[in-house]
Amino acid sequence: MKSAAMDVALFCRLNMNRKNMHPLRLSEMGVLLFLSLPCTGAVSPAAISSYFSISKPSAAAVLKALTENGYIDHRPSRSDGRSYTVFITDAGRHIVEDVCMEYTSAIEMVRKEMGDADFSQMIALISRANQILKDNDK
Repeated sequence: MKSAAMDVALFCRLNMNRKNMHPLRLSEMGVLLFLSLPCTGAVSPAAISSYFSISKPSAAAVLKALTENGYIDHRPSRSDGRSYTVFITDAGRHIVEDVCMEYTSAIEMVRKEMGDADFSQMIALISRANQILKDNDK
């Protein structure tokens, strides 16, 4: 089990320590990628906090930075004046397009080296593991 934990940690470190050619933190880019998905649309800060398993203050800090840079905007809720939803702006979509290849280059390299079948199996297992971890994080 220790060897497996070290392998997972090394994989994460190798991918996380790659040179970034953009001004965003990984947490900010993650939120932009999430908001850029066609099925996402506008979401609440609480939904972002829940999806990324981060505290509401941490989510608020990420959203504030993205808003200040013009990458996201917000709309007040129609049903509750205290609530709002956030959505990605054109500038946010542009930066996602610009850096998407950078974020996926290591994964694409792994896919090419592994082959499609092994890569698909790895992604399915990672997705399953993420769900298990999320379900047990409550």
